Amino acid sequence: MTEATTDSFSRRTAVIGWVYSLVVLSIGLVVSLATGEWLALLCAAGLVIVPVGGAFARSRRARG
Repeated sequence: MTEATTDSFSRRTAVIGWVYSLVVLSIGLVVSLATGEWLALLCAAGLVIVPVGGAFARSRRARG
């Protein structure tokens, strides 16, 4: 892949990641506020933290 294609793919992946994170955390916050339970927010945070950690590990492995 060329550098421009890689930059475009990387940018697109980052935007998709941000949108995914915002949607999941928003849903977790709404459910948590509606039910009064903190577990929904904890689960939503886990659904965001695990993929971010995986992406970080993948990027470190690719550079290293």
